[in-house]
Amino acid sequence: MLKQSKWVPFLLSLVIALLLVAPTKFEASEKAVTRGEFVKQLIMTMDVDIKEEIKNLTFTDVDSELAPYVEAALRLGITTGKTETTFAPNEKVTREQAYVFLIRSLQLRDHYSTDKLKRFKDFSAVGQWSQEYLAAAVELGLLTGYTDQTIRPHQAITPSQVAAMFNRYNTNIEKITFIHTNDTHGRILYNDTNGEMGFAKIFRIVNDVRKKNNETLLVDLGDTFHGTTYVNMNEGQAVVDIMNGMKYDAMVPGNHDFNYGQNRLLALKNMVQFPIISGNIYKDGQPFLPAYTIKEVAGKKIALVGLTATDTAVKTNPAGIVGITFADEEATLKQLVQQLKGQVDHIVVLSHSGLKTDEKLANSVQGIDLILGGHSHDAIETPKKFKYAYVSQAFEYGKAVGQTNLLFYKGKLIGVNGFLYRDSSNKQEDAAIQQIVQTYKNEVDTSLQQVIANISVDLDGERENVRTKETNLGNLIADAMRSALNTDAALTNGGGIRASIPKGDVTRNHVLTTLPFANTLVKLSITGADLKKALEHGVRLYPEQNGGFPHVSGIRFTFDATKPAGERITNVEINGQPLDETKTYTLATNDFLAKGGDGYTMFNNGTIEFDSGELLSSIVIAYLQNNNPIPNVEGRITVIGQ
Repeated sequence: MLKQSKWVPFLLSLVIALLLVAPTKFEASEKAVTRGEFVKQLIMTMDVDIKEEIKNLTFTDVDSELAPYVEAALRLGITTGKTETTFAPNEKVTREQAYVFLIRSLQLRDHYSTDKLKRFKDFSAVGQWSQEYLAAAVELGLLTGYTDQTIRPHQAITPSQVAAMFNRYNTNIEKITFIHTNDTHGRILYNDTNGEMGFAKIFRIVNDVRKKNNETLLVDLGDTFHGTTYVNMNEGQAVVDIMNGMKYDAMVPGNHDFNYGQNRLLALKNMVQFPIISGNIYKDGQPFLPAYTIKEVAGKKIALVGLTATDTAVKTNPAGIVGITFADEEATLKQLVQQLKGQVDHIVVLSHSGLKTDEKLANSVQGIDLILGGHSHDAIETPKKFKYAYVSQAFEYGKAVGQTNLLFYKGKLIGVNGFLYRDSSNKQEDAAIQQIVQTYKNEVDTSLQQVIANISVDLDGERENVRTKETNLGNLIADAMRSALNTDAALTNGGGIRASIPKGDVTRNHVLTTLPFANTLVKLSITGADLKKALEHGVRLYPEQNGGFPHVSGIRFTFDATKPAGERITNVEINGQPLDETKTYTLATNDFLAKGGDGYTMFNNGTIEFDSGELLSSIVIAYLQNNNPIPNVEGRITVIGQ
């Protein structure tokens, strides 16, 4: 008996030790989770908007049901394939791999010391490639390890472990969500062909997000009030009613929000039920708008700071911004950060300055956390991390909507992640917003659906074409301008041409969508030397897209793309005769360019002989109604040296 009792404590200790080290009976009986299953669960946990149909996935071993989740994981930088053509969806995913995928999804702002792993007995088994990820998982309470102080990185992860992981993910990581729109340019309607969701669908997305997370802000990054006939004909009132109905939290004005003039923008500002902010716009030396607004969200004070592009001075009608200046974005932002220091917990910039400027600010201005941008029409699939801040932007025309999340652990900002929503058949329209949209649509459609002409060819007004080369639509508009004023030549800017016109019946709506700006036809007297400078200016950025790219009538010119900007024009003819730089020519143009818009400052040297007061759209409608010939792309602009 004494001999037997001597062994009892030892045997009990051994049993307990084995129980601690071995997987539970439940875990041991579970089937391991595969790469495909884990990626799908992670994307679903993140609530990422997946695409309905994936056409260009290079992996041959991913079926159509899994493909949208794999594509999303690739797009967000969470995972890659095993090879260029295989994803290995049925391969077991290890605990190490699973935590790497999870941490990548957070897009952390800081690095975590791998010393955190040394408390685990098998830390040396963690691969060099994954140590920092797993250290972050430990620091954020996402990876707790086993009771025997091991991680078991190469062990296949089980469904119960994945469930526990995602439970900790949802419990430990708090988020403040921004839903952001930019450069909608008056696209209030749903347009299936163009992938434009329209505001009724966008609001349904917003509401779904708000239901999941009360800590959600809705913001707009500008170029919103102007752009299509459905908003232009009521000078932005339709957008005001829609945005008020959607309960936006803030907006920064873009350059095209000045298209109705500064007084109308101020009137719109007084109509909306949310702040319109920008810290770098001054009128006669005084702030034109509030620089920022402060929102209290999840117990934190978030400053939303607005910035509008300095090139607004040349990208809206100069007549609408008399007395207004646009200060340097970087200097303004640094000043505002100092002003807000100690008053707020975080600073988010609402920018309509373009991606290049936003990236520069994110690398140079300490104290900001996130820049939500517009102006350059970039589609940033998930926020990009720079030295001080993250940057995101949601494409154009409501073809995408951004969701960007500030992520917190124990009150500290640890990362920023997000994605873009796009149109799909399962997205529905909000009835209340759709009713507002439909009311304005009905009012405008009555007058717009009148057929004014019939044409036998498509007129090319595609953005990438009218900003880089001669098109038949650009030629037609320029011909209509020259014919109306009987001038030597005509010149208009590609940036003013906003859509193509399909062959067949042409309505007023077609023309007004193509020429949405309230620009009038102007007769300008200008020297041949300044006309050549204008052409040099127009092609200086080629082959980059440029809103100032010239479309001409009565002019033929050649430029050498290999030569430096300002020295590219090699030949110019006016109505078949060589350009005489000492001669004064009459030029039909629009009032935007005549007053120096798009950087055509050389036109300021000329004399405005006549401002017709007629909109370009009206001039083109009259030209089409008179059955004038449709020009071809006929070599008015010749590029050499490509």
